[in-house]
Amino acid sequence: MAGYSVRVTTGRAVRLTACATAALAGLAVAVVAGAHAHAMDTAPPTRAELSAASAVGIAQRWERMPAGTIFPATIGYTSDLSTKETASRVGIDPADRCANAVDGTLRALAARDGCVAAVRADYTDQLRGSVYTVGVLAFPSAARASDFYARLPRGGYPATGLRAFAVPGTPAALFGDAARQTSAAQPAGPYVVLAVAGYSDGRPARAKDERRTSVFYPASQLVSAVAAPLARPLTVRCGTTEWACGTLSVPVPPASLAQIRPEELRALDQIDAPAAWRTSLGAGVTVAVLDTGVDPNVPDLAGSVTIGPDFTAGADPAGYRPPLLHGTYIASLIAAHGSGRDDQFGVIGVAPRARILSIRVILDDGEPGTAAYDDDPRYANAIGQGIYYAVAHGASVINLSLGSQQPTAYLRTAVAHALATGVVVVASAGNDGTASGFDPYVYPASFTGVIAVAAVTGGGSRAAFSEQNAAVVLSAPGVDVVGAGPDGEYLDAEGTSPAAALVSGVAALIKSRYPGLSPALVQQALTTSAARRPPSGYSTGVGFGEVDAVTALAAAARLAALRPSPGLAPGALFASLGTSATSPAQRPIQVVYRDAAAIDSYAVAAGVGAVCCLAALVLLPVLARRPRT
Repeated sequence: MAGYSVRVTTGRAVRLTACATAALAGLAVAVVAGAHAHAMDTAPPTRAELSAASAVGIAQRWERMPAGTIFPATIGYTSDLSTKETASRVGIDPADRCANAVDGTLRALAARDGCVAAVRADYTDQLRGSVYTVGVLAFPSAARASDFYARLPRGGYPATGLRAFAVPGTPAALFGDAARQTSAAQPAGPYVVLAVAGYSDGRPARAKDERRTSVFYPASQLVSAVAAPLARPLTVRCGTTEWACGTLSVPVPPASLAQIRPEELRALDQIDAPAAWRTSLGAGVTVAVLDTGVDPNVPDLAGSVTIGPDFTAGADPAGYRPPLLHGTYIASLIAAHGSGRDDQFGVIGVAPRARILSIRVILDDGEPGTAAYDDDPRYANAIGQGIYYAVAHGASVINLSLGSQQPTAYLRTAVAHALATGVVVVASAGNDGTASGFDPYVYPASFTGVIAVAAVTGGGSRAAFSEQNAAVVLSAPGVDVVGAGPDGEYLDAEGTSPAAALVSGVAALIKSRYPGLSPALVQQALTTSAARRPPSGYSTGVGFGEVDAVTALAAAARLAALRPSPGLAPGALFASLGTSATSPAQRPIQVVYRDAAAIDSYAVAAGVGAVCCLAALVLLPVLARRPRT
């Protein structure tokens, strides 16, 4: 029994030791994991988070600041005589709708640039006998506000733009739109501050020589005084009720990645893509990118790329890994969905819910196989083969940010096949533009039916490198366009290639919302709705104007709702459009034509002659029997 007792004691010790070890290990895990959890939970916001939050705070100032802070009770200014004087606030408009605050000269422009709100207040300077209506227009971003400001009409008389705000019972009671003598404006981050001024006695603005410039001298200073606090940098202060610095569900992407989104949004804002996302995100549409190949592992494109065949295979040496630079960049402009928490970082494309079909048909600059690709006839039809593959595999839009001056019959046939199948084809117009006014045609952009895209600057003018000829259909931003590249790179590039990609993205939005529209009608929606149209309606530099996603979708909606009239039935007669009772088509065709009047005359004469003859024959026997005397 003694030996047995020893064995039991030893087994119990082993179990106790194992249990104690497990307890210590569990405690260690709990301590380490708890420490990590606490560190993550209490970690201060990153620089990227603070920057993004500050931008949001600035954009919301018009909502968060008291009206009396936006429009202070008094504003000091320096007069034309260098004296210090003051304008006093007499009233604040309780409404905040953009359409109510501006007149017809700015209403459409404000709506186009996404005006969020417009607030106004009146100031008077009784020493000068003047009234100033100062207004703040809020926009979704500084880029949109800048775009609006750049298009403002300047120096007109009478003044237009901001509507006058009359405040009953004050010196501003008589100030109406007809009394606006002068105007001023200034951008302030995501805001544009406007002002109009007039006489407090309400006299109409009828003759410019009646305006005393010195009376309205303070207008621009009032605008600056209101604008400066709105655009002032904002400091995030965690721990206050204004800022929520809580725990994030995932780690924040690197600051360099987070910084991309504001820069990238400039091109999207220019074509009004963010506003168009309320109508369409491109879901259900596949855009074939025929290019140098797309990297499917780029975070901003993850899950959205299908890799097709490589029609350049064999041009590069065996084992060479192509950079996939140009193709990835182009694909990101079309359908990138962002990355990081809630996809709020990185870049986003025009159609973020669309899918990309990557088909490699050309090489990136500097690839070792470039000479072989250019000289070997095996690759002469690579682009055309890519088009046939894209059509066969469900593409609704084909993007061709490429081209050359040598058209081929095979390529033309491939394009025709795509268009006949209902696929929209978009191509870049070329980057060898000159100042001569005409540049050689580039293909496939110059094939009829293809939407050839030129590049414009941020201000809407033709980029100097963009080719100009009669093939150009439309234009889009092509200068300083930010997109994603492979291996975590972000590229800031220029060319008609990114311009074409942006138009392909808009075409994807249209095809997603109205899949039945033919390529011709998609092109019609894009061209008839273009912004910044040339004075004559069309130019070889920018085509019909700059693509606008919002108005293009609206035009597509109208086209989709139309039901073409069947016209005249095939079996109907054109004569049936007239009065059937009198239509010549309802009567026999006259063959013989005679002089009916002459015939009637002769008939009458013949009748008279016959009557005379008969009378003579009756009288003749009578006369023959008369006795002789």
